[in-house]
Formats: sequence, C-alpha cells, structure tokens
Amino acid sequence: MSVSRPAPGVEELGPEPAPDPALGHRIFSRRTLISIGVALLIVAVAVWRAPINWQEAWTRIRHANLAFYLLALAVYYLSFAVRGIRWQVLLENAGMKRRTAPLIPIVLTSFFVNCVVPAKLGDVYRAYLGRVKQRLPATRAFGTIVAERLLDLCVLMALLLVAGAWVFHKDAPSELIPYVAIGGAICAAGIAAIALMRAGRGTRILRLLPGGIVRRYEQFRGGAVTSLGRKWPRLIVLTVGVWACESGRLGLVVAALGYSHQVGPSQFVIIALVAALLTTVPFTPGGIGLVEAGMVGVMIAIVPGIGSTAAVSITLLDRSISYGSLVVFGFITFAVTHIRTSQPAAVLPLEPAGPAGRVDSHPVTNSVG
Repeated sequence: MSVSRPAPGVEELGPEPAPDPALGHRIFSRRTLISIGVALLIVAVAVWRAPINWQEAWTRIRHANLAFYLLALAVYYLSFAVRGIRWQVLLENAGMKRRTAPLIPIVLTSFFVNCVVPAKLGDVYRAYLGRVKQRLPATRAFGTIVAERLLDLCVLMALLLVAGAWVFHKDAPSELIPYVAIGGAICAAGIAAIALMRAGRGTRILRLLPGGIVRRYEQFRGGAVTSLGRKWPRLIVLTVGVWACESGRLGLVVAALGYSHQVGPSQFVIIALVAALLTTVPFTPGGIGLVEAGMVGVMIAIVPGIGSTAAVSITLLDRSISYGSLVVFGFITFAVTHIRTSQPAAVLPLEPAGPAGRVDSHPVTNSVG
C-alpha cells in the first residue's frame, strides 16, 4: 500500500475526523497546572541550592541596556515570521497552498501552547488550528509539522557541530557530548523513519489495521514525506535563518548585560543551540527548568572566566524573552484566535506536482487517501 501526492482540495477534509476541540481547554486543566508547578519546583530547588549572588544578578538585569533588550525581543519574533514562511513552503510541497500571513499567528499560538503544556501538544494544536482557520487536512498538516521539527533538529545539530569544531577543535567539553549524542541519535531515527515511510514499508502491518487508521496514517505520511520533497535550498536557508534569529537574540541579551567581551559569537551560538535543543524535551512546558540549567552549565563550561552569577543573569534575561514574553504575547494571540470568528480561508490553486513532489509511483485510492 503506497501513496503519491494526492490532488489538493476540499475533498480531503470530508472523511478525516476533526481533531478534538477540547484540546484548547486542556491548557488550563489540572494536569497542566501540575506540570507547570513541577517545573517551577525544579527551578526553585535549583535557585535554593545554587551558590549564586542573586542580588548582584538582579542588579545586572535591572541595569541592562534597554535598546539591546528590545532589539533582542524584535529578533526573536522575527523568527516566527521566518517559521511561518517555511511552513508555507512545506505545506505547498505537500499540496496545500496557503498564504503566509495567516500561518504566522498559528505558529506563534502553537509555541505558546508548548510553553504551558507538556508533551509538545502545541504541535498537535497547530494542526487543529490549521484545519479550523485554513481548511487544512489536519492529519496531513501534522505530517508537515513533524517534518519541520526534523528539519529543525538536523540543521540545529549541523550548526552545533560546526560551531563546536570551530571553537574547540578536538577538545570539546564533556558537558557538550551528551547533547550532541542524543541530538544525533534523534536525527538519525527521524531520517530513518522518513526514509521508511517514503519507501512504503510496513504494508503487511497496515493491512491488519482498521481502514480509518490506515487512512489517517497515509494522510500523515503524505504530509511528512512530500513536504520535504522539493525546494530544499529554500527550506535550508529558512531553517538557518530561524537559528540565526535564536542565536542573535542571545547575542543581543549578552550585549545588553555588558558581557560581550567575555561571551563571543561562536560561544553564544553554541549556548543558544543547546537551549533550543533542550526545548524539544517534552517533560516540562517549554523546557522550563531544563533549559535554564543547561544554559548555565554549558555557559560556565565553554566561556573561560565567567562566573555563575553572570551566567544566571544572561540565562534569566534571555528566558524572559524566549519564555516569559512568549507566554504574554502568545496568550494574546491565542485569545484573539479563539475570540475572532473569521471565515475559513479559501483554498488557492496549486500547480500540478512534478516527479519531485511524489512519494512513489503508485497512486492512492480514495478509500485510503
């Protein structure tokens, strides 16, 4: 059983069940509050046990350069525009052509959800919003999101290896090795999974499953595989742009606190990439607790002479943007998205797919797709 790129259109919306709309209510559920409480407990224990001069750290933060801080904030939210453009390319590759502008708030809302609930439910929620607001087939759209995450991780790991080789040559700190090993293993597993789906493996197992599950798997598979089938140079450039924004944000935070003479570009790039890698861990909302500990530990390990107080100052000011501001502005976007009752977006025509957009040469029947 194999699938090619199905013709885009509204007909894909019919047989596919809608995602659970109650997902929005889970953001304020008891389980969510417990997960946030656990994350805050981790941070509180770290604060209590750490030998840090908190008064000095707070003084540094209060006297940070406001212009650099606001510029860091702007660079961070520029990354969401880049993410929206990239998702538009992935969707178009998968046969779902949409305008970029409406996709950007959907991406921002999904990141907000990831900040307040564990297990990366924001990615599922993005697919749901894509169906409601943009008439995207949700399962197929979720496949493009998974492909986007894999692309993010692979480019992140490549940049981390290049930056590490540039700074340390053969003497990389032991603190970096677990991040590289785990990230590399996840990348390899993800690439292998995409390769297996592209090859149409698992047909015998699929025949044993109910038709509804097979249909949704084929929609997911089609989104994940075909979204990576074309426009590779543009996707790579956009992904590098995302991580350039992440690194630039941290560099501007370092400048705002007056530590640019200690933390150079290659070093804050590594720190920003490690922080981004830790946000992919689904145990706590937005990686809270894990990201802060990882940033401080890596910063002390790779920046000669920097103290724990300076490392904590940089980490907290940076997280006030990448987590704190996202909770505020993301919630506003989330609220507007649910209060506004806009009409579904019109489906734009898409040119016929060429051979590069195909999963394989065998067409899929309506009973499966």
